[in-house]
Amino acid sequence: MRRLSARRAAAALASDTEEFERLGYRAGEGDSPHSVALKAPGEGRDLVLRLRPEGRVFGGNWGLEVSTVEPVLPATARGLAARGRGVVKMQGVRFRARRGDDESASRVADALSADTALGEALGRVHFERVTVEPDGRPAIRHLGGSVVWLLLPPVVRATPLPEGQSEAIVAALEEFARAGERIM
Repeated sequence: MRRLSARRAAAALASDTEEFERLGYRAGEGDSPHSVALKAPGEGRDLVLRLRPEGRVFGGNWGLEVSTVEPVLPATARGLAARGRGVVKMQGVRFRARRGDDESASRVADALSADTALGEALGRVHFERVTVEPDGRPAIRHLGGSVVWLLLPPVVRATPLPEGQSEAIVAALEEFARAGERIM
């Protein structure tokens, strides 16, 4: 089942890549079956699309993760995690430093949490999880553009990237870059 889901994940990544190509991005050469680097049009930021596996024996998923190629935020020792605020309608995003990180990571997390433009941009993205890697690259794990698999009953199902979400993801990543300029 895992091999079948891996093949479907490669097909889902091709479909996700087409959504970003529609925006003018160009896929790089020699990428892996579950990762592709995208060259931005004009002055935009280059992106990386990945389908990352989660789950083990009885089921799991290959979730679409989109990140910038270059860091756009200050580096931290362990990175940041984020959670949406609001029950019915998202009203911003709260970032937090990971355990064991220093005070500078908490300052970056507080600045990102207080950034209303970033919160509004992320509010338009149907994300499962938002993180900031230790080197400063934001990563958005999306609910769509992925593959879910179950062993019992045996099911492998692709979930396409909803219309308008590629634009929303790009806008949110650009807002991360603007937030990074304000922080630094």
